[in-house]
Amino acid sequence: MSSQFNTVPEAVDAIARGEVIIVVDAEDRENEGDFICAAEKVTPESINFMLGGRGQLCVSILPEACQRLELSPIVLQNDAPLKTAFLTPVDIRSAKTGITAAERCETIRRLAAPESRADEFVRPGHVYPLLAKEGGVLRRAGHTEAAADLAKMAGLQPAGALCEVLADSGDRANRDELLAIADRKQLKIISIEQLIAHRRVSEKLVSRSASSSLPTRYGEFTIHVYAVRYEAQEPIALVKGDLLAPGPPPLVRMHSSCFTGDLVASLRCDCGDQLQMALNRIGEEGRGALIYLPQEGRGIGLAQKIRAYALQDNGLDTVEANHALGFKADMRDYGVGLQILKDLGLTEVRLLTNNPKKTEAFNLRGFDLRVVDQVPILPPVNVHNVKYLETKRTKMGHKLPES
Repeated sequence: MSSQFNTVPEAVDAIARGEVIIVVDAEDRENEGDFICAAEKVTPESINFMLGGRGQLCVSILPEACQRLELSPIVLQNDAPLKTAFLTPVDIRSAKTGITAAERCETIRRLAAPESRADEFVRPGHVYPLLAKEGGVLRRAGHTEAAADLAKMAGLQPAGALCEVLADSGDRANRDELLAIADRKQLKIISIEQLIAHRRVSEKLVSRSASSSLPTRYGEFTIHVYAVRYEAQEPIALVKGDLLAPGPPPLVRMHSSCFTGDLVASLRCDCGDQLQMALNRIGEEGRGALIYLPQEGRGIGLAQKIRAYALQDNGLDTVEANHALGFKADMRDYGVGLQILKDLGLTEVRLLTNNPKKTEAFNLRGFDLRVVDQVPILPPVNVHNVKYLETKRTKMGHKLPES
């Protein structure tokens, strides 16, 4: 992250003061920057400034406000690439045309007001409400959610005004151009990635929902099933021995679910082998934890993973197949797993992995967790997974021997 970016607390303080800030998203997503301001704090001057971004002026609201104001999706079938949830555009009923900065300001402030009513607005209008997901950027890494999150974090109504920033050429302003605008206009600037990391660290998202002893062929474990706020997933921790006992840090495996490898012993990947080898290593040592994270297919889901398999059958490698389906090579997120490790009381671990990016995740997230050793876990190679393993080594940086 550029040193020119501000911290999330600095951005939240600016939002609380009613200032406009810039929020950028991932360079491999929209690669876009938006002017963002708390909806209840907008003024005609701040709206006029934001319109200088030359994008679409919108206001993000949560489902409760959407229902109260009887706002409907602008289309029945949203097939936009990022599923931006546009609602019926509105104007405040008292407006003459609704187009002026002052009229749009009043529309946005009333959309944010908790006591506002549906009959205060006319449809269609010039302000586009956007439906933000409950849970914000922890559920969808978009500007819609970031705007609502920042307002809520500032102690204000969870609604934010936002407008994309275009360059003089009419294209989306890139990172350098956005940083230059922030410097020239003295605006705070942060990324959605920073906001996600901040919330994952500062908010407790996981809680134990069930625990029991679990005898296995690898020894006696304790199983903890976790609930995750805003999400339906139920990650699992399999714990062996006393993790906080004196001695070297415990072995830990962060394992993402793989139906084909873990359950039916597919030979196309090494996931099932790594799962068994990790449990065996932890069982032999008598102390450690395996965190089982429901993020199938490196985070793209089972159906998309099987589609990727079909593309691989036609010659693509695993990275190329993900890209062909419109995904990054690896969509997994380890923030929930790190919170589980903190819930288990850990501060140092020996990580069972061949993937250096898992080690980096510990450092990037800002948790008080340190990887003191990256312990290799090398599965056998077979004729079906040799290309897969080679791709992991050459394109994804996994520490694997050359085949």
